[in-house]
Amino acid sequence: MKALDHISFPEVAERACALYSKEQDALLLGMLGQEYLVTREGVFLRGQRAPELHTAVVVNYLFAPLKKPIMTPWRAVGDFSRGASSNFREKIELPITHYAAEIVSRANVFLPMIDAKKTQSLIGSDIALTVHALPKVYLHVELSQETQDFPAEAWILYSNNADTFLDLPGLLALAEMFKDRLLSLIRIY
Repeated sequence: MKALDHISFPEVAERACALYSKEQDALLLGMLGQEYLVTREGVFLRGQRAPELHTAVVVNYLFAPLKKPIMTPWRAVGDFSRGASSNFREKIELPITHYAAEIVSRANVFLPMIDAKKTQSLIGSDIALTVHALPKVYLHVELSQETQDFPAEAWILYSNNADTFLDLPGLLALAEMFKDRLLSLIRIY
């Protein structure tokens, strides 16, 4: 992969909070509870070439400037770009909403698999999660189950300066990856 040909993995490891393997001249990077191997040839997950979307997010993150993560106040995707929020709701939050009751009832089973922990709700929802999506990027997820008076709801927020580590397409891709991983874990466990 051309983008990875000329970078210094030891320098990137320190900046991106990744592990550097001198023997392999490669990086190990955690994302959504999975370990990615980054070599000069590309990005790999479980011994296979990572999907294009995953590779794009990892490479985008590795080239981010040296900054400290700032978690709060949490920000919605619309804070980063005005046009993304309606599509984001349809594509990311609504599919998660359909499984709100299952997520709430079985959260303890799969939270460690996505590097997430229960946290204090900001809005009084049934469950709130903080997801350590990348070493310097966090997601805050709020889920409310359907009641007699209200439909189920899901909201995803980003750590305050997530846009300094990923561009808008990277932020959207990360949320899509989170949704896909969460829904696949629900089906498996």
